[in-house]
Amino acid sequence: MSSCLVTEAGNVIQVSETYRKEPSCLGKLEPSAMAYGYQDGNIDECSDGFVQCDSRANCINLPGWYHCECRDGYHDNGMFSPSGESCEDIDECGTGRHSCANDTICFNLDGGYDCRCPHGKNCTGDCIHDGKVKHNGQIWVLENDRCSVCSCQNGFVMCRRMVCDCENPTVDLFCCPECDPRLSSQCLHQNGETLYNSGDTWVQNCQQCRCLQGEVDCWPLPCPDVECEFSILPENECCPHCVTDPCQADTIRNDITKTCLDEMNVVRFTGSSWIKHGTECTLCQCKNGHICCSVDPQCLQEL
Repeated sequence: MSSCLVTEAGNVIQVSETYRKEPSCLGKLEPSAMAYGYQDGNIDECSDGFVQCDSRANCINLPGWYHCECRDGYHDNGMFSPSGESCEDIDECGTGRHSCANDTICFNLDGGYDCRCPHGKNCTGDCIHDGKVKHNGQIWVLENDRCSVCSCQNGFVMCRRMVCDCENPTVDLFCCPECDPRLSSQCLHQNGETLYNSGDTWVQNCQQCRCLQGEVDCWPLPCPDVECEFSILPENECCPHCVTDPCQADTIRNDITKTCLDEMNVVRFTGSSWIKHGTECTLCQCKNGHICCSVDPQCLQEL
């Protein structure tokens, strides 16, 4: 039910049906209503003096309506009060959503937090790494990975792989084999014809290979996940891809709820196979409700 509330002076202070353009409301709107944001049938309820959200929320205007959205540092407690009274403070200290250095203490504040240095202590921004103190700005190499460099930055440890500068005569060739110019560091391809320098990579038999200081190291080539019911691995390719024809697929995501009815009206579960009735060399298989049959050439030769 629509209603329009108009003050004695004729200024509109509340319109319950702001977007439906009720004739009964529009007839009562005076030019002074523009001061409250009434434009083309919509009222900007967030205009000054029209809507009052809680101090912990911001007013967001929408076509025909508005809502009070919790400010940064607050979240709704699940009551979803229209005026934002259900917005509660986020305890960044208790939830770990703060950026205080390791040697400072996090104090929760209303709508935020503060990092404070304990009384009598000189906060330096130092870091604790593997049980050892690392000073702010200190750089070091990991003990279990000589190719990774870490640094302490205002209480936070940042690690990255070593940058290879082949122009640097002291570069670590173990971490940067591509910088090794020696012939002894080269590798011979599996075909016995191609020569690779240390650090070069290539693909062989669906494996990623790399030359490391004269030795070839290979590992399986990573393939993207195939999220489909039927997939096939084509010849001379390393990764499977999806197909729509189940009879072309060599890999099936079996669904036990899908069955097949064979030529003898026998129910076959998905994944099951059988020799087609009346034949000796025709093999059929149930693939998620689809029957796929093929003739075995070797069987025909043996007849």
